[in-house]
Amino acid sequence: MFDIVCRYAHRRLAIMSRRCGNALNDSEQEELVGDVLFQLMQGSLASFRGETLPEFLAFIRTICDRSAWRVIRRKERERSIVETESALLEDWSVDVPRPDAFLEVRAETPLPEADRDYLVALLRSGSKAEFARRAGVSRAAVTQRVQRIQNRVQELAYGDRLVHEAWLDQAARAATYESAPELACETVDG
Repeated sequence: MFDIVCRYAHRRLAIMSRRCGNALNDSEQEELVGDVLFQLMQGSLASFRGETLPEFLAFIRTICDRSAWRVIRRKERERSIVETESALLEDWSVDVPRPDAFLEVRAETPLPEADRDYLVALLRSGSKAEFARRAGVSRAAVTQRVQRIQNRVQELAYGDRLVHEAWLDQAARAATYESAPELACETVDG
């Protein structure tokens, strides 16, 4: 009997979910099956007055429908509140700034000074082709030198590679701000 009740309740809840546009996901349906069984054990079964299996299944269907509608209406209310009261929900939430939001540590790359200067000049020129034109060398020579620098970076220890990446990011931002000062943002001193 328990197996019949579980399978019938599960099918009924799946049908209710589909009729409402898949309003209940699988875990919610499983939870509702448990809730229906709990209601039956808590005393709803004692109020059953029928005598046949179809009457009993109709009784279970009524409990399933009521439970499903309760959950579906609650989800719909929550969804409408979120849509209409989003400003209120934003006021309830706290936006905690990251600890490093106002602090930037200047990184120094572990590469030799010649490589650092070369990368900074390349960043300031904006492209390998422009750098090659300004330096009076071929683009292939610039690409080859960049490849050698990348190989030296790969040979660095993990922590040193991270420091180099931070330095490269800072150098790129500085080069961008030099070429387009309107992109520079105000910094907070402190």
